[in-house]
Amino acid sequence: MMKLSFIAFLTICVLLVSLPVFAQEPGQRVLHRGCWGEDVFWCQRKLMDLGLMSQATGRFGPETEAAVKRFQELYGLAVDGIVGPLTFQALNSIETVQIQYYTVQSGDSLYSIAKKFGTTMEELVNLNNLTHTTLQIGQRLMVPAGPQPLVYVVKPGDNLYTIARRFDVTVEAIAKLNNLKNPSLIKPGQELMIPRPNAS
Repeated sequence: MMKLSFIAFLTICVLLVSLPVFAQEPGQRVLHRGCWGEDVFWCQRKLMDLGLMSQATGRFGPETEAAVKRFQELYGLAVDGIVGPLTFQALNSIETVQIQYYTVQSGDSLYSIAKKFGTTMEELVNLNNLTHTTLQIGQRLMVPAGPQPLVYVVKPGDNLYTIARRFDVTVEAIAKLNNLKNPSLIKPGQELMIPRPNAS
């Protein structure tokens, strides 16, 4: 009986000691591998918004460390995998900015991508830590997330006019979003991005 009481006492002590750690507000301590708590969860959610992590667990493990290093690399910070004041400040600065990824297609330029996503070339350069403005087909860029375009798979008998009418947008808007040089040359099975009506 004495042994059980002692174990219960130890358990309560451990919980009381660890509870303040779990309840830490973001930015109050330096986070590294082995840490856990609400502040770790907050950082993981930020990294997930950037597409650098797949889940938030509240525990700072190898996946979190790798994601922090990638974030630090992208933002020109010292790459140590530790969330110190500078890394926290950078994470906090993107609090209201939602990010998505865009794959560079044939005919794309930094200017056309910026225009497509309602941002500036300078923001894209800073967001992706680009050292030059030459893009490669297939390159993935981080862009500010806005209203997501719909994806439509072309069916037999479709043409750009009927698709545009179906989604209440213009042929020009679809052609522009998909970099179509000849809008009449679409084929069944092809995926087209359809802009939201208020974005056309």
